[in-house]
Amino acid sequence: MTTKVRTGIPGLDSILSGGLREGMNVVLAGPPGSGKTTLGMQFLYQGIKDFDESGIFVTLSESPISIKNSFLSYGWDIQSLIEQGKFIIIDARPFKMEEGFVALDESLYRGESLPFMHLTQLILSSVKRIAAKRLVVDSLSVLAMQYTNEFYLRQGLQGMIHALESANCTSLLISETGETRDIPIDWYVTSGIILLHHIRREDTMERAIQVLKMRGIKHSEQILPIRINDSGMQVMHPRLIP
Repeated sequence: MTTKVRTGIPGLDSILSGGLREGMNVVLAGPPGSGKTTLGMQFLYQGIKDFDESGIFVTLSESPISIKNSFLSYGWDIQSLIEQGKFIIIDARPFKMEEGFVALDESLYRGESLPFMHLTQLILSSVKRIAAKRLVVDSLSVLAMQYTNEFYLRQGLQGMIHALESANCTSLLISETGETRDIPIDWYVTSGIILLHHIRREDTMERAIQVLKMRGIKHSEQILPIRINDSGMQVMHPRLIP
């Protein structure tokens, strides 16, 4: 019997037949401001607090301090979870501060036989260290920018995903979407795709969620409204269909 991993996001598990499949990798895609990072943080925090599943947040854009502050904005104090060995933030930014200047950090992204190899090894060692069951990478878009060869990039991404699956770690891989209609590489190689929308309605912006693909899981295909408040994200009750 396949073990289900409940996301802990109110309303989301009900449209995923109870949750994600243990060990699967899901792309969480959407434009800026759609709530991708919030969903990812809530997935990790609720995993620890409600289901006793340790988690890892890999950041490629924001500093660990900024990530901690983002968690705190929802009342989620992760410092104690870090001290308890239940949570790790991996700083995988390709740039670092050096004597007051921004400098290129090539330690994770150069001299590799396959893209993401060093980062994958770092993630796997961290997974083993705290027996992590959940992972969020923010974001694949920044990670992909470190490489120019698309075929080489896809090989590296497939390798990272296979490694995470072998570690039985359920992962949300954040991906930025823009105006282009090209299908991102990560959509081809992952087991699931959750798309977040940020749509203008007259003089306001509305957020919504849609499960595009979820291999092996029956799921709603509706575009459903979401709300983000001081306690996190909530998927609203499915719209009634005449």
